[in-house]
Amino acid sequence: MALQLPEAGTLTEKASAVLRAASDGLLGPSQAAQLIAALATMAKISEVDELASRVAELEARHGNA
Repeated sequence: MALQLPEAGTLTEKASAVLRAASDGLLGPSQAAQLIAALATMAKISEVDELASRVAELEARHGNA
């Protein structure tokens, strides 16, 4: 059975699905750790994207482009 992560879910929901799959024996500990690490990386990327968007918005408001 393949792990199904919620496509539209939040990163927290996806991480919970990974942990649930690991606790149910569908994933091994190392597989779960790799998936959680990948989700953590996605969270960092998302944070950088959001910050870049906010900076661009502030620069546009204040004429600093």
